[in-house]
Amino acid sequence: MSSQHIVFTFAGQGFPPVEAARDLYRTSKVFQHAIRDVQNTIDRLLQEQAIQSGRHIPLTEYLEEDQVRPPYATSFDQPPATEEQSLPPSETVVILAAQYALGKMLQSWDISPRSVMAYSLGELVASTFTGSYTLPAVMKLLARREALFTDRSLIPHKGALALVHTDGDRVKQILATAGLLGTVDIAGFSNPVTTCLAGDAEPMEVALEKFEAAEVDIRRVKLEVGMHSQHVQALADHVRSSPTIFPIEDSVDCKVVPGIDHWSSLGFQMPTGAPLNVNHYATLLRRPLRYKECVEGIYRKHMKEQPEQELVFIDMGMGPGQLYKSIMFTLKDTPEWQVGQVKATASIDPVEAGDGKTKLGWATSQLKDHWAASANNEEVSTRP
Repeated sequence: MSSQHIVFTFAGQGFPPVEAARDLYRTSKVFQHAIRDVQNTIDRLLQEQAIQSGRHIPLTEYLEEDQVRPPYATSFDQPPATEEQSLPPSETVVILAAQYALGKMLQSWDISPRSVMAYSLGELVASTFTGSYTLPAVMKLLARREALFTDRSLIPHKGALALVHTDGDRVKQILATAGLLGTVDIAGFSNPVTTCLAGDAEPMEVALEKFEAAEVDIRRVKLEVGMHSQHVQALADHVRSSPTIFPIEDSVDCKVVPGIDHWSSLGFQMPTGAPLNVNHYATLLRRPLRYKECVEGIYRKHMKEQPEQELVFIDMGMGPGQLYKSIMFTLKDTPEWQVGQVKATASIDPVEAGDGKTKLGWATSQLKDHWAASANNEEVSTRP
């Protein structure tokens, strides 16, 4: 849409959008085709022995199942899967594949990004829309990442991650008073009033109790790895020192290319030619995320270069709206936001759908409600 500056904002781990993906897979030919592209890529890499992950059923079968079931996630509390088990696709594969397919669906409606930004893991799928990563490169890296996160020599015990609904200065003050500053890390700045904390599970639990006692709202994220904290330091060091994680033949063409602006989770626009290699990925694992700074940077650049156009952030996560709410809290006091020239929208919100999720086509209908002027008359399935 030439009259708008569209920003695709991709989610990281935390919420696999299974319900929305199942509905879109059944009702959108474009979405279904994109999911098949992902699965065909996985199948081809398995045949070439470029990845090893043969216990999971195909995404295509998983999204066709009659009953909704959660994707597979490794856990410290359950034994490793055996070779005989037939597992659902991994949580990370579902998250990335669903967002990739949603992006292709929006592009088929002539809704294409001029900028992309992402939260942590989402940077991989964001890079496929800029042309920096090919789909095979993403799936190779993702498979190797999955193997690393099950290596108990690198992550020997549980971690934790949580959102704390206050600003970074107050977070540091409470942690320092409790003697936990440096033990529990600030893992990210989501917006001016939300800070992400991560670390080993036990000190994290102590820290969260301190925040609750200080009447600060918290939200625990369902993850057993303290991403972007000391909990993953050994993992990040291993990735950086291990050329087999992302071999040079895979990463030689993985770099920022001109065209669509690529904003890193680390809080800045990536320059053209910057390598998206193993060093970049290791840095992304360990450093705190600066999502708020990405939003502010995109806003400032847009108002300097294209002030006459609307700036629209699209939350690609298909979850409970965390990304677009973070964008709203960051920009809501700007004059452009207040007159509707700058806005953020959820692509699909399962909470908003409520009981309507029982009706085939609910996710597609939500998406078309947001983009009625762009959505074409794509054929909708009439399967029961």
